[in-house]
Amino acid sequence: MNNLILEMPMSQILNSMEDKLNGACNKQQLQRYAEAFSPWLGKYDKKYKKRYDGSLVEAKELDAMTSNTASKYVIAEGIALIISSEENMKSYIDSLKPQMRKLWREILLYGFVSHDKAKEILGVKSKIFSKSYSFYYYNDVTTWNKHEYGWWTTSQMRSKEKLSYGYRERVDFITVSNIVRSIFFPYLFPELKDIANGHETLPEGRWSTIDLETESLSAFNLFSGLFKQGEMPLKKKGITAADMKRVNKKLALTEFFPNDHNEYREFLRAFNYIGVLGINEHLKSKYKAKKILSYADTLLDLFKNFEKFNSYLPSLLYPHIKGMRQNQTQWGHHQRLCILMMEWLKEHSDCWVSISDIYLKIIELGSDGTTNINTAMVYNPHDEQNTTEMVNLYTLDIITGDMYTREFGITGLKSFAFILASLGMAEIAIRQDSVPTASSAKPATVPATSAADSLSVLYATLNAERISPFDSLEYLRLTPLGRYALGVDKTYEPPVIEQEAYFELDPERLIIRSLQDPNPYEQLLRDTAMPISRGRFQTSALSFLTNCHSREDVDGKINIFKQFIANELPPLWEQFFQSLLQHCHPLKEDKTTYKHYTLQPDNRDLIQLITTDPVLREIIIRAEGYRILVKIEDLRKFETQLKKHGYLL
Repeated sequence: MNNLILEMPMSQILNSMEDKLNGACNKQQLQRYAEAFSPWLGKYDKKYKKRYDGSLVEAKELDAMTSNTASKYVIAEGIALIISSEENMKSYIDSLKPQMRKLWREILLYGFVSHDKAKEILGVKSKIFSKSYSFYYYNDVTTWNKHEYGWWTTSQMRSKEKLSYGYRERVDFITVSNIVRSIFFPYLFPELKDIANGHETLPEGRWSTIDLETESLSAFNLFSGLFKQGEMPLKKKGITAADMKRVNKKLALTEFFPNDHNEYREFLRAFNYIGVLGINEHLKSKYKAKKILSYADTLLDLFKNFEKFNSYLPSLLYPHIKGMRQNQTQWGHHQRLCILMMEWLKEHSDCWVSISDIYLKIIELGSDGTTNINTAMVYNPHDEQNTTEMVNLYTLDIITGDMYTREFGITGLKSFAFILASLGMAEIAIRQDSVPTASSAKPATVPATSAADSLSVLYATLNAERISPFDSLEYLRLTPLGRYALGVDKTYEPPVIEQEAYFELDPERLIIRSLQDPNPYEQLLRDTAMPISRGRFQTSALSFLTNCHSREDVDGKINIFKQFIANELPPLWEQFFQSLLQHCHPLKEDKTTYKHYTLQPDNRDLIQLITTDPVLREIIIRAEGYRILVKIEDLRKFETQLKKHGYLL
């Protein structure tokens, strides 16, 4: 006799799972889930559950849950018996065919699988469901052709192919509900338990490592000077590509792919460095942050206020994708994706970190309910129905719902890694040798728990497709600057950088001489000095105080002068700046309010009274031209005294 013996979960765990099922599912959904176990349970003559004392008791709830008369609570009781136990679930997962486990992994990893691809994976030609429609109360009421498919749901989205008249037809995609995802994910991806806490060294392979920390520091002064000269106006989506290229000619930044003439890779470093820092400077101006910060503190402040970048992140992370709309980006999952990546880097700040590890952890967090699964997809695929189509201009492919986690999730992580590297916050490792293709890796044609289905094979699958300018990046680690900017280290000691001299100050006169032609900082002098000949400028109190209205303005201009013109000042210049600060607001404004009157020159009696009456003489201030001033608070006394002498004011 072929019997099935299941583990009896603790009553507390069992009751909790029953409550979870009853709260998350309606009866029709629970019936489908119960029937999904039928092919497995039908192989056994008797089903028992094993108590803690080793005794067996018949598992009657397993037969009851598939009865036509079973209540919702009876169905939940039977399902909970299986899914509340790790041993029971492993037994069920092991009963599935390899093709079925491969499809499950595809659904859990990428969120959606098209109906045609599902048939291809399963090796069937006929549809795997008979019909799919919606009721008012229930979405996706689907009639599946086999009981074991009952865990899934269907969703209609746009296809990649266009019909002859230009429209994309709606086709069926297979997905799962959040509760089903949370149940199955740990068992279909057991290898995730082996994810390392960072890597001390890079794995075998040909890697090109890039660390731009020192260059990022040295370029910041020149960048700031160009920004203050108005070289980088901010548009709706950030700094334009034309402005970035113009500024980059002066910065001469090292590029990641110097010999690549693809428009998305050729100026990738400049796009990130100038774009992020330019937006940050505009945001600081918007919030009236006048304090001049070092480069390290600028980054520290930037990532403390990272939420302000929310509306600019899509264009920074996905410059190669056309068709994104505001209603897709409003939920902020792209920002959450970056935050989760930064949290992972902070936890493993001294190691090489795999982008694949971060992505898989985000998928896992979305599966256990710790975060929203849409974070891994970044955008909800259903929002595409209300927008224009999205196209990957790097591959010229239309993006469909089953591609979101790859096009936005994995790509977003790699793109953000390039941003961190561009700012000097991370050292990156770019793979130089060929990456195994998904077909050669064959990750899901073997049991999910076998030794062959290792993390390395899963990594190869995730990195096999070339869908963005960022694909070759697979590992990164924080630099000392990155650890400081993300708050891991409380102090930062920048490397010694030999700064190039751009100006020379005359120690005897307030004259500045330019040492380079062209000089990228020369425009900054226009606000503080007057040109007197080619490459020579003269400063005076009048020229320096141009556009200054407060002591803070003067102090800020002096700091800018020290930052971009000359840090070490001769005594004459030190005295000049000190005198400017000391002379700020030398006069105190008189806040007293006076009432002004004009006397008639021919009214000799009144003039005589004002000059002789002791009370009036005390109240009145005489001015030129027969004018007198009386304080507002003395007006009543003034009027009364005049009345005593027969005058009505």
